[in-house]
Amino acid sequence: MKKYLCFDIGGTAIKFAKYDQAGKRLTPIQTEKTRLSETDNFIMETVLNIIRHEQDKLDGIAISTAGVVDSERGEISYAGYTIPAYTGTKIKAQIEEASQITCHVENDVNCAALGEFYSGKVASGGSVLCLTIGTGIGGAFLSEGKLFKGAGNRALEIGYMQINGNDYQELASTSALVKKANALFSRTDLTGRQIMAEAQGGNEKMQALLGVWIDNLTAGLVNLIYVLNPEVIILGGGIMEQKDYFKPRIEEALLNQLVSPSFNANVQFATLGNEAGMVGALYHFLTKEGCVS
Repeated sequence: MKKYLCFDIGGTAIKFAKYDQAGKRLTPIQTEKTRLSETDNFIMETVLNIIRHEQDKLDGIAISTAGVVDSERGEISYAGYTIPAYTGTKIKAQIEEASQITCHVENDVNCAALGEFYSGKVASGGSVLCLTIGTGIGGAFLSEGKLFKGAGNRALEIGYMQINGNDYQELASTSALVKKANALFSRTDLTGRQIMAEAQGGNEKMQALLGVWIDNLTAGLVNLIYVLNPEVIILGGGIMEQKDYFKPRIEEALLNQLVSPSFNANVQFATLGNEAGMVGALYHFLTKEGCVS
């Protein structure tokens, strides 16, 4: 049985686990905090340390990562302010040199979309817009199972899309929500999970804050619907696991903001949870190696 070590590298955490070629997870998901300073990151140090401990009898290393990824070279072409000094990181070259194991790298939101596709949760035909909401906001677009990547792999970098003079992710990411909630309640310890618990527990101020956040999130979705006309929108990221809370509110906000309901798309939620990036990274690896079409 072939084994692959899969990573999902984000601005908050680095997740990893081993999978077989069919996409079945063989080990528990483990997490390391993403170590950052104001001017630098320690991502490759962390990843290489993990590989040294996990590389026995591996057939490949598959990486899902934040940032604009040159998937041919396996390096970061551009990374924004959420991960300092990440631009130019040669992930594939460093890993292959250190481990002598084949490595392939793809953008995290592209991987999330591919993961849903590989697991059979997304139909092979049609058009699918995938968003992950977390430290920032990322996007991916699948048409008939194929990624649209644009010139220089920079398509769907929607976190930088302008909404009312602000970056989209400054208004509608989970980190933006947490920042605003802590400021509103003069706290420093609130997390996305705690915000949801308080809103669902009846905290009206928290519910109002989430209402504004949902409207901001929806404003970006409306613009993307007008441009891409997707059949399906898949929303992922830890906070979107609260499907029962968000689905009716986002659907109502879309109908309120769209010029006509005829533009609407089917809103769904990621089913793979925090595994989506790793499963998609595996699918990308297998595709690059000619193991799947």
